[in-house]
Order: sequence, then structure tokens, then C-alpha cells
Amino acid sequence: MKINRREALCAAAVLLTGPRARAQKLPADRPVHIVVPFAPGGTTDIIARQVSVKLSEVLSQSVVVDNRPGGAGTIAGTLVSHAAPDGLTLLLGGLDLATGATLLGGRTRFDPPRDLSAIAPLTLGPVVLLVNPSKTRFDSLAELISAARAQPGTLTFGSAGNGNVTHLFGEIFKRSANIDVRHVPYRGAAPAMTDLMGGQITMMFAGTASAREMVAAGQLKALAVTGAEPLAGLAGVPTFAQAGLPMPETELGAWTGLFGPAGMPEAVVTRLNQAVNTVLQMPELRRQLAQNGLVADPGSAAMLQARLASQTRTWAQVIRSAGITLE
Repeated sequence: MKINRREALCAAAVLLTGPRARAQKLPADRPVHIVVPFAPGGTTDIIARQVSVKLSEVLSQSVVVDNRPGGAGTIAGTLVSHAAPDGLTLLLGGLDLATGATLLGGRTRFDPPRDLSAIAPLTLGPVVLLVNPSKTRFDSLAELISAARAQPGTLTFGSAGNGNVTHLFGEIFKRSANIDVRHVPYRGAAPAMTDLMGGQITMMFAGTASAREMVAAGQLKALAVTGAEPLAGLAGVPTFAQAGLPMPETELGAWTGLFGPAGMPEAVVTRLNQAVNTVLQMPELRRQLAQNGLVADPGSAAMLQARLASQTRTWAQVIRSAGITLE
């Protein structure tokens, strides 16, 4: 069996959390709280609930999910950053952490790389570019880009709202392809998808879970997917790099990780990292994640800390250059 470069790196990262670092038990008299910056029912909430069940088994301790939506993720993040660094109050965040403070334009003092301790990467969420084959004749990403260049400002892309990942990926796409397409924000992904199906918008970025069935049924066509490798659930759909448009900023898709307050003892971080990586190796959890278009992403705390810092810089540049605000 071949092992690709990413798998080798992940395996090495997991080994860094092994026996050399002495783990510490968490206080057992209270449950572990995983704070989620979104309302119940969304993808991030689903990840939290699936992971919490398995994490409770590994830690032999109750793990509960606490939803704190609002403020572009900064409400939940600020709550966790002010908690005691004992490993009992954690944050499940990701791309939202890298974008939230910038989107709020200085209206918050919350700075994720400074105020949080990275614990472990959790998932990668590939994102796909969709068009309606009955309303357009684009058979490839190159054809779409060619049409956009021939008709500046005519084609449109929908999103689940200003500052949403579906908007940010669209802005990266515009910049990378050097095209002028109009952004049409919606109040959520569902109405945007409805208008894509109806032909009111030309294209849309969406999570693979919500796209796969419609792509399989021929209702929508996937032109490219983020990530380093094609997805088994979207057979025949190239990555953006394979389609001729590398977009390194988007390669991780809608990634997530587990964080705690800044200043957590290394032994506590090690204990939680080991537990999370054990959970992410469980076949049952991997199947659950795959059903939601997600990929388990085991790794070290250092890997996640570097990712958060890098992604925060990257998306701050995108947001500022595109003039994106939440107002």
C-alpha cells in the first residue's frame, strides 16, 4: 500500500505526541465542554457531537457540546480564551477563527493565535465549485474562466452570506483566475443553492456533503474541488491544481481543530492531543465524517498552531484586499 506525503507527515506529527511527552489527567470532577461557535445542526456542530462521544470514551469523562453562535466566531472564542487553562473548556473552530476578527474590522480584542492554545487538528472539509449544467455549457474550469474573461462582470457567484467560507473562496477564485464575476450573497447556503438550481446565479462554492447527491443525479456539475487530491465521493472531479488553477490558500478547505485557552500546561495539551488523535483513527468516526464530506486530519498541536497563524495572515489579506465586511 502506498503512503502519500500527507499521510507520512500526519503519522510523524502524531508520533510527536507520543510517550516522550508526559500526559496529565484532566480534573475528573467536572465535564469537558466543547464550545462551538455556530448554532446546532450545522457541519461544525455535527463534528463536535460526533467527536465528543468518542472523546468521552477515550478520556473516561463526560464531554458536552456548548453552542455559542454569533460575532463571526469571536463570542465562542472569547469565552474559551477567558476560561481556566485546565483542559475542561475547549473550542472547536477553524477557518472561522482565521477570519472572524478581521471580518469584524477591529471591533473585537480577540486574537486567536495569541489568545488560544492549539490542541489538535480535527477535520478537513473540501469545497467544490458548482455550476448548473442545464443552464450553462461549462464542461471544465477552463471554459468557465474563459467565459468570465470574455464577459467581465456578467457571470455571478452565490454565497451563504458576506464573509462566509463560500464567499471567501469565491474571492480567492476571482483573484487567482484574474476574472470579474459578481458576488450575490444569500441568507444561508440553502437559498443560494436553490437559485443555482434555478439558474439565477452562475456558480457557487459549496461543501462536498451538500453537493454530492445533486452532482451524482446530474442536477449540478462539479468543475473542481479543493485539496491536494481528488475525492473518492466525487469521482472524475479534478482538484483546482489539476484543473490548471492552483489556489494554495484554499487547499485545506473548511478545516477545523480543537483549541483551549492560552497558557495551557504542555502536559494537558499532550493528554488531549493523544486522545483526539486516538479518536480520529477510529473507523466508525471516519465513516461518520466521510458521510458529511469531511476527512479526519490527525496531527500535532504545533501543526495546528502554525496553521492558525498562517491561515489568519492569509485570509486577512484576502478580506482586506476584497473589502469584505459583515455590514
